[in-house]
Amino acid sequence: MVFDAAGAGKTLGPELDRGGEGTVYLLPERGDLVVKIYAPEKLASRGEQLRDKVEAQIATWPCLKDEPLAWPRMSIYDDKGQWIGYVMRRGAGVTLRKLAHPKLSNQHFPGLSRHFVVESLLQVLRCVQILHRQGIHLGDVNLNNFLCDPFSGQVTLIDCDSFQIAQSNGPFFPCPVGSQDTTAPEHLGVDFARVRRTSASDAFSLAILMFQCLMLGRHPYDSVGGCNPVDNLRQGHFPYGKGGARPGSQGAIPQGPWYLLWSHLSGSLKNAFIQTFTEGAANPQARPGIDDWFLLLKQYQYSIRQGWLSDEIRPAAPKPQGKLRGALANTLNKQPLQASNWVS
Repeated sequence: MVFDAAGAGKTLGPELDRGGEGTVYLLPERGDLVVKIYAPEKLASRGEQLRDKVEAQIATWPCLKDEPLAWPRMSIYDDKGQWIGYVMRRGAGVTLRKLAHPKLSNQHFPGLSRHFVVESLLQVLRCVQILHRQGIHLGDVNLNNFLCDPFSGQVTLIDCDSFQIAQSNGPFFPCPVGSQDTTAPEHLGVDFARVRRTSASDAFSLAILMFQCLMLGRHPYDSVGGCNPVDNLRQGHFPYGKGGARPGSQGAIPQGPWYLLWSHLSGSLKNAFIQTFTEGAANPQARPGIDDWFLLLKQYQYSIRQGWLSDEIRPAAPKPQGKLRGALANTLNKQPLQASNWVS
């Protein structure tokens, strides 16, 4: 049994998920909502901080209620009146980790197409655009923090209580967690609780997520031999595109279908990935911003619809050489975007 601020009680349903911070439960009478209860040790060590942040998020919810977010809506208490967690929207679907998995994608997303993947990524970017305007940054970007409904394609951003909140009229709440292999280089080696995430660092992390979704889970900094992905990320060693290592040599693209998948991306998307993961690794100002990625994906989606680029998630042969047909497709590949236009 949990209680709202007025003392009205609700009986919890079955456990839905359990993580390092707490447990999520169903609400039997509200199939669209779930309850997150923080673990006792988390409440004992930083319960006041958690509550302050969640309350700040609840105050922001009216501005975000139409967005696909598992956002805190209401605080909940135990039978002694102690704050223990919050109510949030229930997300439907499975994680993008399964969509971006070479084997699990077939199991959970039968008939998966590139158009479907791009539309899912566009939903993520639309939501991030709105969050950034509200002074909110994701910080911890990884494939497990996004749910995608295999039937409707609806995407929900989860673990929202970890987001960085830095609104002009309120206190600063950092994102205290992160994954080394999806964190922008400027924030590696620093206590995440002391880091101030930016639109440029979110864009870098989301570029890794987009690459993984379009490349069947392959990390952009995976290469043959040499350093691990995190070390390659620090150094901006991206094995794809012009300037990459020779096939089969150290630092080259790993064996498998990865070059084939890469070949079917639009020229503009390839240029954006190359720029982000090479020069952009050391220089945040050289990275495409969220708005740029949104436009590039919309253009790519249009080319797929027109039949200029393959809709197959696993194409059988490399993309034919030659210019794409159609005025728009020709425009997309004529010139790369200039870095000066990529400041987010």
